Amino acid sequence: MNQTLTHGDITYHVIALEHCLPLVEGFIAVGTKWHSHVLSPGCAFNPYDGLYAIVIEDDGTHVAYIAPSEGFPEVDKVFVRMLHGDDILDEAAARAADPAEAAGSALLARVREIDAQGVHWHHHMNFPACALNPHRGRWAITVESATGTFSESYEHEPKAVLREIEVLYFRNLAARTAAG
Repeated sequence: MNQTLTHGDITYHVIALEHCLPLVEGFIAVGTKWHSHVLSPGCAFNPYDGLYAIVIEDDGTHVAYIAPSEGFPEVDKVFVRMLHGDDILDEAAARAADPAEAAGSALLARVREIDAQGVHWHHHMNFPACALNPHRGRWAITVESATGTFSESYEHEPKAVLREIEVLYFRNLAARTAAG
């Protein structure tokens, strides 16, 4: 199956969810730079109404692969650790991180604010060459919510900011999933 799907400015190559991990393992085996995203239902980049999707981008060829998913694609947690380190989802590591790195982030302050208000949100970690990046050439984090879309760019990978955002996001995802 060699299906493509264009949504906005992005053409996705459609793959099955079970092919995502082998695709990434193949990239790693040959040294191809890559990154991934989860697209929540309603995400501006998600062509699948009412579904989640996972996107894997080949940073060398700038090809974006997409796999729809009925629920949150759990393989994303594997990918996040592969990309950003084993402690990226660790709440204790988020508390222990250099507070100065995250303190200057207006984006993180806004995420904490909307999170405390119970606003549903999701985020994208944008690598410099990412197809979803509103600040091409720089690292960025983009947040989509009912209150709007906002982003912040960085010269270097913003691990401390990302770690706090990931911990908040997965805590909320678990609460929403438990609530049904």
